[in-house]
Amino acid sequence: MARTLNRRQVLALGGVSLAAAVAACQSQAIEVPTKAPAASGGGAPPPTQAPAAGATPAATAAAAGGATPAAPAATKPAAATPAAGATVQAAPQSVGSIANVPREQTVIWSVSDELNQFADTGIFNPFLQGARRTGWHFAFEPLYFYNPYWTDEYTAPPGLKGAKGEIPYQAESYAYNADNTEITVKLRKGVEWSDGKPFTSKDVQFTLHMLRDNAPKLNFSTDVKLWVKEVQTPDDLTARIVLNNPNPQFFFQFFQWHQDAGFPIVPAHVFQGQDPLTFTNLDLSKGSPVTTGPWKLVFASPEQKIFDRRDDWWGAKSGFHALPKMKRVVVLPHFEDPKLTQLLVAGQVDSTHNLQPSDTEVVLSKNKKTEVFTANQGPPYGSLDWWPTALSFNDSKAPFDDPEIRWAINHAIDRKQLIDVGFRGTTRATVLPFPDYPAMKPYFDAVQDLLKAKPIDAYDPNKTAQIMQSKGWQKDAEGFWAKGGQRFPFVILLPPGFFQNSAPVVVAQLRKAGFDASFKSPTNAGTLMSQGDVDAFLQGHGGGIRDPYLTLIHYHGRYYAPTGEPAQQSYRWRNADYDKLVDQIATVQPGTDKFMQLYHQAMEIWIRELPDIPLNQWYLIMPVFTQYWKGWPNEKNPYTAPSSWHRGAAGLILQTLEPASG
Repeated sequence: MARTLNRRQVLALGGVSLAAAVAACQSQAIEVPTKAPAASGGGAPPPTQAPAAGATPAATAAAAGGATPAAPAATKPAAATPAAGATVQAAPQSVGSIANVPREQTVIWSVSDELNQFADTGIFNPFLQGARRTGWHFAFEPLYFYNPYWTDEYTAPPGLKGAKGEIPYQAESYAYNADNTEITVKLRKGVEWSDGKPFTSKDVQFTLHMLRDNAPKLNFSTDVKLWVKEVQTPDDLTARIVLNNPNPQFFFQFFQWHQDAGFPIVPAHVFQGQDPLTFTNLDLSKGSPVTTGPWKLVFASPEQKIFDRRDDWWGAKSGFHALPKMKRVVVLPHFEDPKLTQLLVAGQVDSTHNLQPSDTEVVLSKNKKTEVFTANQGPPYGSLDWWPTALSFNDSKAPFDDPEIRWAINHAIDRKQLIDVGFRGTTRATVLPFPDYPAMKPYFDAVQDLLKAKPIDAYDPNKTAQIMQSKGWQKDAEGFWAKGGQRFPFVILLPPGFFQNSAPVVVAQLRKAGFDASFKSPTNAGTLMSQGDVDAFLQGHGGGIRDPYLTLIHYHGRYYAPTGEPAQQSYRWRNADYDKLVDQIATVQPGTDKFMQLYHQAMEIWIRELPDIPLNQWYLIMPVFTQYWKGWPNEKNPYTAPSSWHRGAAGLILQTLEPASG
C-alpha cells in the first residue's frame, strides 16, 4: 500500500511541521536500544559465534531477527537452473562441516540489494540477472582496481601499487593503439583459479565472446556486443581486445573496478559447454564456485553467506600480496536503518550498508567503538559517493512522457528544504546527474550557460501551476491536479530500505504543489522499475566519476524497452539526436575540445527534456565497529571507497584490515 501524507501534514512545510510529517511516514520503526553497550564497546554477543566443528552455522541471530538460520540440507540441494533474468532462491548449501572460527578472526557485514533475505542463494554467476552483490563482488577479482579518492599520497592500500587511481591486479598493464580501436592487456603471471588451473588470456577471450554472443540476456552483454569485435590471444598472458569502434573509455568502464562498475573474467574451463543463460556456477559439493579470490563459499542460505579464507590463494603463493588477516567473512542481508542501527550499537556487525545522519548519530553516541569516515567524526560523516539521487519516471508513460510536465514537477521541489529536513543538512543539492568530484568540476562549469537559461534549481510552484494549467489540468475541490475527473497519477517507488528519510519530504512538497503523490516500497520494486510498471521512482546515478560519459549513456536509446519488458536503464526515454551525440562522445578522448563541444550539445538536449530530476549528492555514511578490526578506509587514508557492497571496494577492504589488538 502506498504511504500517503494527509492534508494536515502538508499544510505547513517548514521546520517542525515537515519534520513531524517525515517522522509519521517512516516505515516500521524498530526501537533502538537506549542502554549503552558494555564498556568494551562490544555489547551483545556477536551474531556469528562461529559454529563448532560439525555443527550447523549459527551465523546470525541478528540476521534472522534473533532466530538461528535453518540447518543446511542433509542432502545435496537440487541444482538451480534459472531462466535469463530469473531470481533463484535455492535451499541452503554447505560443504562438509563448518569449522569453528572465533569472532575476532571474523568480519561480519551487511550488504545486499534486497531487504532481510538473500534471493540469490542458488547463483554465483555474475552475468545472470538474478545475481546480487552478496559475495561474488569480492570472491572474484578484477584486472584492475580504480580508486576514485586517489591523491598524490594515496592510490592503493598497503601491499599494492598504483598511480593516479589505477591499481593493477590480475593484469600488469594495458595499452590502446593509436586510434583507440584495440587494447592490449598483459596479464600477471601466477594468477590461478581456485581449482588450481592457471588464469590465462583464454579466460578473457571466452568471457567477452560469451557476453557478446548472448546479448542482451546476460548482465553487461548489451555493451559488450556494441563494442567488442573479437579478442585475440597471442600468448597465455596477452589478450588483445579488438573493438568495433574507437572507445578510449572501454577498459576503465569494464575492467577497472570502481564502486559498482566493471565485471569479472570467468573460468573458461568451467563455463565452456554450459548454457550461459542458466549456468549458476554454484555447487559446493563439487568445489564450485570457481574464482580467483582468497575466499571460498562454505554456506549459503537466505539469511547469510559464509566465506572462509583459502590459504592456497594465488596472491600469497606468488608473493603478490599477503593473505587477508581474517579467516572468515559472514555476509548478512541489508536491513532497514533502524535494524542496522541496532546491530551496530550492539557490536554485532563490523560494517553495514549506508545509514542516514540521524541513525549514525545514535550509533556513535551509544557505541564508543564505532567510527565514521570523516576525520572529525562529525558531519557529513561519510564520503561523497558516485550516486547523486534523482526523481525518475517511466518517460514513455503519459503524462510523464511530456518534458513540460517533468519541468512542472521539477519546479515543485525545494531542494534546500529536502536537504535541511531529509538529510539534516549533511549533503548538498545537485542539478546535474553527476557526482561532485573534483574531476567533474569542468563539466559542471561547461554547462552553466544552459542552466542559467533553464534553471533546474528554480523552486517555483507558480511555474508548476502555469504549466499544469496550460496542459489542461485543473485543481479539484481538495486542491489536487485533475483532468477528466481523474487525478494526476503519482505513486513513487522506493527500493526497500532506501530513501525513507527523504521520500516523505519530496511527497509533502509535491502534494503542496497539487500533485496527489504518495510513495511505497514493495519488495519487488526493482522488478517493477525494470519492467516500467511505475509512475516514478527514487534512485541514484552510478556512472561517470572522471568525465560524464558513463552517466550520459544511462539515457541512451539502446536501453529503451517497451513497458512490460525488462530494461537495463529504467527511464524509457529516447532522443535520436541525443543518441548520436553520445555515440560520438564515446569515440573521443575526454577533456578535449571536441569532447567538450559534443558534451555541451548533448546536455542542451538533456536539460531541455529533463528525463529525470536531479535532487542531491549522496554520501556513503557507514559507521564501522572497531573492536576487532582496524584499517577501514577513511578521510585520512582514502585507499578505496568505504562501501563493502561495491565490487570496487570490498576485496580491497578485506585485504587491508588488521586485527585491532595487533
